[in-house]
Amino acid sequence: MTFKAYLAEPLIKNITSVLDPIAMSDDSHIPKRDGQRAAAVLLPLVFREKSWQVLLTRRPLHMARHPGQIAFPGGRTEKGEQPYEAALRETHEEIGVAARGVHLLGRLPSFNAASQYRVTPFIGLLDPAAEIRPDAGEVEEVFELPFGFFMNPDNHVQRDIEIEGVAYTLYDMPWPDTDKPTHHVWGMTAMIMYRLYQRLTALDGYDAA
Repeated sequence: MTFKAYLAEPLIKNITSVLDPIAMSDDSHIPKRDGQRAAAVLLPLVFREKSWQVLLTRRPLHMARHPGQIAFPGGRTEKGEQPYEAALRETHEEIGVAARGVHLLGRLPSFNAASQYRVTPFIGLLDPAAEIRPDAGEVEEVFELPFGFFMNPDNHVQRDIEIEGVAYTLYDMPWPDTDKPTHHVWGMTAMIMYRLYQRLTALDGYDAA
């Protein structure tokens, strides 16, 4: 099945309809805080057998920042790079999938992460035939979980936190359940999926299955 065929599927058409254009028409992705860095990530969707999956990575325990955390492929935007170029480059570097193996659908608004990054999330389709070759220095594990799981509000666990005196409500998404999760999806990764969920559920007749 080609990317063109996937783009005609109702779910993918719905996702594309709620995303912002790939190209940046403003400076919303540019850091505004002192010491802040620009970054971009890719939320990769891949069709396996009969359902859409989200590809995720687990960071190695030896990493200085966020060891063991579940994340999307992504990282810092280099000088002269557009955000989407950074997301594609980092995806290639981290899991071995070149840009030709990804079809970008669009992006969600840039935001300030709890760390010193201004992050721009992109959503894209991954070629199911693409060979996954994780970089052992950056990725401990690559795995896929059902997209529908993350779009089901029954799987969103509310967590209220405070950062530098500001209150935030976050939603963890532990897989397969809260009692004995094998993959604890939380933080920025869960937040990006929750923001996509918010946009999709505003559509009439939305169904993540």
